[in-house]
Amino acid sequence: MIAHVAKWVLPVSSPPIEEGAVVVARRRIRQVGPAREILHGFKGLVCEHGGGAILPGLVNCHTHLEFSALAGRVPPQECWENWLEATLAEFSTLTAGEIAAAIPGAIAALWQSGTALVGEVTNTAGSWPHLQESPLAYHLFYECLGFNLLHDLELAAGFPFFGRPEVAGNPRVSAAAHAPYSVSGPLFRAVSAWNSRHRRPQMVHLAESQAELEFLARGQGFFQELLKRRGRWAPTFQAPQVSPAAYLDSLGFLGPGTLAVHGAWLTPADCDLLAATGTGVVLCPRANRYTGAGMPPVGELLSAGVPLTLGTDSLAGNWDLNLFGEMLWLQQNFPACAPETWLRLGTLNGAQALGRADDLGSLEAGKAAALGFIPLEGAGDFWSELFTAGAAGRFRWLT
Repeated sequence: MIAHVAKWVLPVSSPPIEEGAVVVARRRIRQVGPAREILHGFKGLVCEHGGGAILPGLVNCHTHLEFSALAGRVPPQECWENWLEATLAEFSTLTAGEIAAAIPGAIAALWQSGTALVGEVTNTAGSWPHLQESPLAYHLFYECLGFNLLHDLELAAGFPFFGRPEVAGNPRVSAAAHAPYSVSGPLFRAVSAWNSRHRRPQMVHLAESQAELEFLARGQGFFQELLKRRGRWAPTFQAPQVSPAAYLDSLGFLGPGTLAVHGAWLTPADCDLLAATGTGVVLCPRANRYTGAGMPPVGELLSAGVPLTLGTDSLAGNWDLNLFGEMLWLQQNFPACAPETWLRLGTLNGAQALGRADDLGSLEAGKAAALGFIPLEGAGDFWSELFTAGAAGRFRWLT
């Protein structure tokens, strides 16, 4: 047994413990509590870490590792549509070898900055072998696109990936629908049916841009032109004339197993709808800033009771994959909210959303010993110092 002792222990599922300890044996947490209680009569090895905080590994619910080769090639944008056009253009110039070669480095960056579990979105499953060989726990979301798929279908018929036995039999693999402007109604239903049959969570980009709202309101604009250029336009499409959230609800896609990503243009009514259906939202605030998408209504989402988690999106649309950066941004921009909220979003809430809360996301007896340490000087505001140090890369793994 090893007792890790520090000035602070942050279990997340319970209040912070000053002068705390975490006992680990055989890669499992045995005890969490005040050091004076745990160390009384303790016979194992004691590791004193000093000033700083022991905390659980983070859960990054939304990445696109296959865009990692675009790091530094798409600059920040003021307009999301410009960012998308630039990203598509740059991505088309990459070779398969360049795309694959950048993935291990991105996985390493996630791990080094404290991520223990990642929700990875892929169009090709090219990141899957790399994740299987890495120390990261993962949930793979294979993303389906097809705005012009207008007939009811079995998902495996249109996307052979889902017919592979190692996919259907792996609880860490799901189907995802890209977005309301790139997925037809029948395809949304096929994705939902496959996930429901296999009891898997699902993911979708939702209300990420004003262009998405315009498209669903009138069936015109940026996305109509983009779909035409890419040969995916469906001339029979009739705009539903409702918000993106209401549209997905009409298709039966919302619910407790659904994670909607970004949500930059959700209305108060949308927030209430997401809360009523138990749909989660993955906030990627720095990515929204980088791409020019706009900022999600964080206060309204919290007030409505929407389950929230955090993600970083990709290196094509963010400065890095360090989830502490998202926490720091939220703490700085929503000072009225309890700062420990942001740590919970990036740990336990994410583990719950990805179905891994029995093992990860908090420091509790019986869970995996995925714990790390951030050194702190103890000067100034505790949470600001914690998030700033984490964002600066000062996290280190203890186990």
